[in-house]
Amino acid sequence: MRNRTALLVNMATGIFFGIVVFAMAYSRPQKRCEAADGKWSLASESCITRSCFLSGSCGTWAYPAERCSRLKAGDARSEVYFQLGDPETVSADEATWHAAKTSSDLIVARFLGDRLLSLSCPAGS
Repeated sequence: MRNRTALLVNMATGIFFGIVVFAMAYSRPQKRCEAADGKWSLASESCITRSCFLSGSCGTWAYPAERCSRLKAGDARSEVYFQLGDPETVSADEATWHAAKTSSDLIVARFLGDRLLSLSCPAGS
């Protein structure tokens, strides 16, 4: 009976440490990404950095409205795209995004050249 109890304790300990090691290994890329001032994309398991604007790879986010508060008039277009993702519609002076994946509310950014002139985000963003 004593050997069986010891075996069960060893198995439980091994499973616990296995889960901890897996969790640490899985979270590490996200932590490195955030430490480099990037945004972690769980969907693509990749780090989105500010260089995404140049390559057109800022992605599509489930809830871009949560990042509206990080933006202010005068910010570069590249920063707006980094924060909100690739826009759904784009013109020389305007870009739009849905506020959330299942929302009909829109985020509207107006630009003067390459600089953010105004940002309209739904209430509560």
